[in-house]
Amino acid sequence: MNHSTHDNPQLKTEKGPLLSHVLITGMGACSAGGVDLSALWKNVLQGNVHATIEIFPHLECPLPLYRAPSLSFQGAMRASLRHADRSAHLAVAAADEAWKNAGLEIGMIRPERLGVIIGTARGPVGLQEQCFSSLNETPRRSQPTASLYTSFSSIAALVAKAFKAEGPSFIVSSSCTSGATALHTAAGMIQSGLLDIVIVTGVEAPLTKMLLEQYYRTGILSTQQPAQHALAPFDQGRSGTVLGEGAACVILESEKSATRRKATLLGRLESISLGSQSRYRAGLDPKGTSLQKILHQSLQEASLHPSQIPLIHLHGTGTRLHDHLESHAVASFFGEVKDQPYAWATKAITGHTLGAAALFQLVLTLCTLRDGIVPPITNCIHPDPLFPLRLSKAPITIKSPSQALCLTAGFWGNVASMIVSR
Repeated sequence: MNHSTHDNPQLKTEKGPLLSHVLITGMGACSAGGVDLSALWKNVLQGNVHATIEIFPHLECPLPLYRAPSLSFQGAMRASLRHADRSAHLAVAAADEAWKNAGLEIGMIRPERLGVIIGTARGPVGLQEQCFSSLNETPRRSQPTASLYTSFSSIAALVAKAFKAEGPSFIVSSSCTSGATALHTAAGMIQSGLLDIVIVTGVEAPLTKMLLEQYYRTGILSTQQPAQHALAPFDQGRSGTVLGEGAACVILESEKSATRRKATLLGRLESISLGSQSRYRAGLDPKGTSLQKILHQSLQEASLHPSQIPLIHLHGTGTRLHDHLESHAVASFFGEVKDQPYAWATKAITGHTLGAAALFQLVLTLCTLRDGIVPPITNCIHPDPLFPLRLSKAPITIKSPSQALCLTAGFWGNVASMIVSR
């Protein structure tokens, strides 16, 4: 696909109705890269990696991992999370930061006009695994609360409870694009007039014995030491991805609601495009066609030409195959390196957070647009010469960047492209 395709006058270029008047008014995050978004952004700018090596007796070798900091809650929030999975703790922490960042207070919004949508690939898997393990114990005994807190919906319910939301609260799951799917769903509910505000959170807590075993057997995990260098997106010596736990959250709000309460605008959604090719179980199609299609669809919906995108936040998993397919799909779409947007990726700081990845990309991209700084890709010391991408080894200053694109992909051929502006 090349630029001439985008210039075809027969293509529909009108901006779709889904995202008009849908704003981002709050952001939050919690990960190994930082206990909040401010700390995470600082570590992204400085290239600080907080990964560790951990030993698992059931695996042949130690694994590098990204563990988020321990969390503490007070009062009613602490009580409601007492029996909850780690994923719910992370989701509430990120949502709490975003809620405060948006200048919201409980009671400010009619509870039935406030919703919660969570994107996650694996849900409360730690608690599920713990309950399953208890079946081998004597006596076999599960906690009375287990059936409640092992459900996927418990994460959304606990976030809703924390902020007294009485609108729809539920989970969506589409592998690594789950956060983008949650955002798309939330935007539609606001645009339809059903809700004024949606707490949209991507969360994952995948550092469990069972999941690490599963991912290790796929061969996509890096076992490189030291842990700080194990995940190296687009580097010539990359050896695989590294799982990380974390949550990223945005407050999505109708323009009418934001204007009424004089909220600060952090970003505006220009387009969210979703797609899948389920015949490719492990990810992308061999030619990266699905990524090129979703890029085209996203730009068409936003009524933008490729030359109007100064920055693209890539999925950048650090695996041999995915980085290869993603880079060539982007190059095929945007053309020669000099015509491409600056490309960057941040999983070397957060780890691969699976269903939370898209929203981590989104909040960090908004930080980039706010500050006009494109950080280099951490650990990409020797960019793969086979990748025709516009990468940088040093921070780049972009004067008044208008918009940027985030590209995400996952198992079962799921792909997502989001364009955001300030």
